[in-house]
Amino acid sequence: MKQNISDIFNDFKNENLLIEMIGEDAEILRIAPVDRSAPGDLVFVDNIKYIDSVKKNKPAAAVVSSELSEKFQNLPLTLLITSNVSLAHALIRQKYSDRDLFKTEWDSRHPSAVIHESASIPESCILGPNAVIGRDVQMGENCVIMANSTIESGASIGEGTVIHPGVIVGYNSVIGKNVIIKSGSVIGSEGFGFAQDQNRRSYRIPQTGRVVIEDDVVIGANNCIDRATYNETRIGRGTKLDNLCHVAHNVQIGEDCLLTAGFVVAGSTKIGNRVIASGQTGILDHLSIADDCIFVHRAGVTENIEKADIYAGLPVLPLKTYMKNIAIFRKIDNIRKSILNLEKKFSE
Repeated sequence: MKQNISDIFNDFKNENLLIEMIGEDAEILRIAPVDRSAPGDLVFVDNIKYIDSVKKNKPAAAVVSSELSEKFQNLPLTLLITSNVSLAHALIRQKYSDRDLFKTEWDSRHPSAVIHESASIPESCILGPNAVIGRDVQMGENCVIMANSTIESGASIGEGTVIHPGVIVGYNSVIGKNVIIKSGSVIGSEGFGFAQDQNRRSYRIPQTGRVVIEDDVVIGANNCIDRATYNETRIGRGTKLDNLCHVAHNVQIGEDCLLTAGFVVAGSTKIGNRVIASGQTGILDHLSIADDCIFVHRAGVTENIEKADIYAGLPVLPLKTYMKNIAIFRKIDNIRKSILNLEKKFSE
């Protein structure tokens, strides 16, 4: 890494992320976890419980909150005071210690890449081994398409987007700027649409819409995002999907959502902005979910959610109600026995 502490401070002080620098300037050799740090390291500390690790390992500098700074000022290290340790961790690591795809991947275009003559690919883009770029594909500057990924006809890829190995971007899909799509994901697969006759035989309804992924979205590994029947399936700006998520046809997901592993949403549901879903949350079709909802405990959403709250269970309940019900459920055998005893006494 080899970056002076003062340079890091100056890079982020204008964004009001780093508020103050306390201590002497020094060279940072790497960013490290606090419990495995060493002299020359920069660490991030968000809890007083790590003070013993800092004393023992003697890192060069620590990013801490103003509330914790007094506890660390007597230690032989420089402090960078921040209003948000987690955000500082994310942005500083992005700038100084993220993976540099333009150094670790191929220099430009691997000889095995297949590019249709009608595709528009800037020279700044990197295409890995066996990448396939279809007819009329439009790609912005500084994109990375890694090995064995396919971009089908008519798709557009915004500048700075990174597509990891083994990804398929279906025809006419629209991918915004600075999007990350991780290995094994399929964007624009055909939606699950069938009609049945009187004998319950199923007939495919062609899904000829598209998928739109807005700027700054992250799609985890092995996601499936289906194209719409006619119009579009859309993922809003800044939304992050974990691994193994499924977004069905015609779904609309808002901005800055956090949707973790196993998240599944059925067709034509509309999800608001800043929605958070913990692992294995499921949402039925044709529903509407309000902004700022949080779903936990394998939530199963079966009806419209019109008010921001924390919800849990199947069907979902506000978390406080859900926890009360769980507490009662754990005592249900004792309650049953008490009722039986009362019935026996009453009958006697």
